[in-house]
Amino acid sequence: MAQVWVRNNRGMQDSKSLDEISQACGGGGRSGQSEGRRATISSALELEGTVSHEGDLTNFITKNLEQKIKMSSKPSLDCRLSRRPADIPPIDPTVLLDLQRHTQEVAHSVEIMMKSLNGTIQNMTALSVGYIQTYRDSVDSLGESVDMSIKGMYTLMARCEELDRSMQPIHTLAAQIRDIKRTLDALEAICK
Repeated sequence: MAQVWVRNNRGMQDSKSLDEISQACGGGGRSGQSEGRRATISSALELEGTVSHEGDLTNFITKNLEQKIKMSSKPSLDCRLSRRPADIPPIDPTVLLDLQRHTQEVAHSVEIMMKSLNGTIQNMTALSVGYIQTYRDSVDSLGESVDMSIKGMYTLMARCEELDRSMQPIHTLAAQIRDIKRTLDALEAICK
């Protein structure tokens, strides 16, 4: 029995007997028909890769196994191309007109929405600018008030120091008044 070994560059992938492949392709029955089918399959395999015969063993090495696996997982082009234009229903012109009308309505609604959004954003920007100016003015006013308070506090401290210096003679005067009072008390005690 002849064997077909399918391998790519990395090594052995699958093996089937040539008879099984022949039977799968519709060959069967007499051995003469089977031999003719084997020759046809071998010729077809040579188109897709390298075929070598070693006694009863036939080796097949494919050129691009990975691509063939990928292609086998995709739907056949024949199925897509076999669809006839008669299978596609005709397009109703009123549907196209309705679609165009709805598209125009949607475009008009989007335009109105964008205008409204633009106006709202402009109003928000104007309010933000007003808030920022008010905040700036209040910060400036607060800064001026704090500066004035600090200046007033320094002025008050300077006046207090001046008052303290001007009160120095009063302390000596108060001491003199106490001495006079003591002297008067002593004189009164003597006079009694």
